[in-house]
Amino acid sequence: MDFIDRYKKAVSNLPEKIKEAEVDIERKKSILIGVSGGQIVKSADSDVTSVYVRASSEKTGYAYTEDLDEEPDKVILKAYNNGIVSDVSKRDVINTPETAFNSGNAPKFEKYFGESGVKYSGIIEKALLLEKIVRDAVPSLRSSYAGIRVDTFSSRVINSKGVDVFFERNVYYAQIKITAELHGENVDAEASVSSGSLERLDFDSLTDRVKDFLRTKMEPGTFRPGEYPVVLSPNVGVNIMMTAWQLFSGFKYCDGSTALKGRLGEVIGSPALSIIDTPFHNSTGYCFPFDCEGTPGRETILVDNGKFTGLMHNLFSASQLNAEPTGNAGRVALLTGNIPTEIIVTPKICYIKPGTRPAGEMLQSMGDGVYITESYDIFHSINIGSGDFAIPCRGIVIKDGKPYRSVSALTICGNLTELFGNVEETGNDLLIDEFLLRSYCVGSPSIRLTKLQVNGK
Repeated sequence: MDFIDRYKKAVSNLPEKIKEAEVDIERKKSILIGVSGGQIVKSADSDVTSVYVRASSEKTGYAYTEDLDEEPDKVILKAYNNGIVSDVSKRDVINTPETAFNSGNAPKFEKYFGESGVKYSGIIEKALLLEKIVRDAVPSLRSSYAGIRVDTFSSRVINSKGVDVFFERNVYYAQIKITAELHGENVDAEASVSSGSLERLDFDSLTDRVKDFLRTKMEPGTFRPGEYPVVLSPNVGVNIMMTAWQLFSGFKYCDGSTALKGRLGEVIGSPALSIIDTPFHNSTGYCFPFDCEGTPGRETILVDNGKFTGLMHNLFSASQLNAEPTGNAGRVALLTGNIPTEIIVTPKICYIKPGTRPAGEMLQSMGDGVYITESYDIFHSINIGSGDFAIPCRGIVIKDGKPYRSVSALTICGNLTELFGNVEETGNDLLIDEFLLRSYCVGSPSIRLTKLQVNGK
């Protein structure tokens, strides 16, 4: 009997004092090949299976193990005992077979289900090809690195109510990093893309993004702080969304720790702004058919043409607001050094809806203003409770719709709700990128704002 069968047996024969129990088994296998100068410079692989258990009586406790030989009965009892001594008094909600994901009723996910037979030789070949394409595309290149990573992720959720669901998918992730000489200085640039197969990785888009970024590097100049029309690059929009998605967490809405508390149903942005959370998108290889509670993933429109229309929910937050769960149960919202066991709300693929025009046309329409090309400190520069932000960044001064000079050591300041209200339009260049821990994705196109406070010198 393998360890999964032993857990299935354990949750179906709980001791009387434990009313409910659930097991989420997540396996992450990863292969990485890195190439520089036409040679393999990095090779890594990993295979980790994590077992998350929760058990409830009057309240819920959690346990975690990577020891697949550990007795399931003992792990479940450990979770129950952790609940007894926990300061948190809530009891979690778990799915029934009727409310949990059913792969037979989800044909839209068929193309994402595990692509078997990942070939090591194919990964090496693609990494070598990508690095050569980059070297040929950038004449001022000083150094280049291309990496291809393949992650195989599987999840199984079983519980004492009879739920037993399984899903596996591969994500192919390509990244390039280069250093080029411009204006007598070394300039670093990088780009990444993911796909559901090795063949569909878009190497042309990667090199085009790097070349576009290098074109933004100009002679530096001085800057006068003030309020300007602004265009945010997709990279900057993604960095903002890495934190800003928390505004739409049903868990935070319940406890009042989001700046949007009490505003569901109100207009919070301009008609040009829509924000969506979805379990799959053609622009990425990531796919989330169900969450760590087994709840089916579904598209949720969070902001619809400026109106705050939805929240991301796990089972508990949905029960608190008499809402439908949206398949957004997760464990890691931001970076942490601890093993997260308690279930919270996290996104699946949360993105700002793109528009129809390219960024170049948006810059021309802006006339005079600032094009913010890079931003930093993505997890510490936004206060979700108030919505206030102060984000270090750099960019280009735009005059008459054309690049004039580069400016560094800038800070964009304001409040997220004000930023949402100042969205003039979004571009057609949607970029979706993974969270550093690969548990969700966020996305953004270029964003043109009527005004934004930009500080610098």
